[in-house]
Amino acid sequence: MTETKLRQFVVDIMAAWVGGKRGDAKHANILATYNAYKPLPRSYAVQVGDAYCATTVSAAWIKAGVDSVAVIECSCSRMIELAKAKGIWVEDDAYVPKPGDAVIYDWQDGKDYATTDNKGVPDHVGMVERVEGNAMTIIEGNMTPGNYVGRRSLAVNGRYIRGFITPDFAKLAEPEPVQAATAWVQLPVLRKGVNGGHVKTLQILLNKYNRASLAEDGNFGAKTDAAVKAYQKSRKLTADGVVGVQTWSKLLR
Repeated sequence: MTETKLRQFVVDIMAAWVGGKRGDAKHANILATYNAYKPLPRSYAVQVGDAYCATTVSAAWIKAGVDSVAVIECSCSRMIELAKAKGIWVEDDAYVPKPGDAVIYDWQDGKDYATTDNKGVPDHVGMVERVEGNAMTIIEGNMTPGNYVGRRSLAVNGRYIRGFITPDFAKLAEPEPVQAATAWVQLPVLRKGVNGGHVKTLQILLNKYNRASLAEDGNFGAKTDAAVKAYQKSRKLTADGVVGVQTWSKLLR
């Protein structure tokens, strides 16, 4: 799963809880997901009557299997501490987040929020669903009134932002696919006996995507020829060892 898809996977989990209210089935699912996590942070099981904004964000990260690159907690203050220790805390209101990041709020943020760094005690947290231009949509648990899971719209560098938790999704993700480009057809046709920089690029791609274990020396020898044929066969291409448009297209996709 690419980073883009992984982020969307996390957001989709949060979105499935939208509309849930304290005490209903969706709320119960959030609490059960969080409370089943081991080791349970501070050995505290979140109760039905507790505030559950941090619990909701944590439960989504748990359910998506990205807990190792995120932080799991039921306290906003503790979330910040853990995020700082992990190097994924961004204290910059003007930061443009990505889906799956978390926004920490401080409701006591002053009117000069656009030019100052809010360092107040955090009150609430939500997960970024999408960013369009200068507008963010955020999904949050424990919204009031009604203690429900809902959405909030907020401007980038808007009021009340305390900071952001930015899990390292890239660490768990597959490389993003390269978009098709006309330049592909301009790449040289490679075959056994050819040497040079394009061969080295070929070897790097084969090592990365097909675990070929080739020396990245730019020499198209017998081992590179065998690796190309194995790759072509695995992608249902003609396994002739000739790297033309179709093979380049597969390697660069």
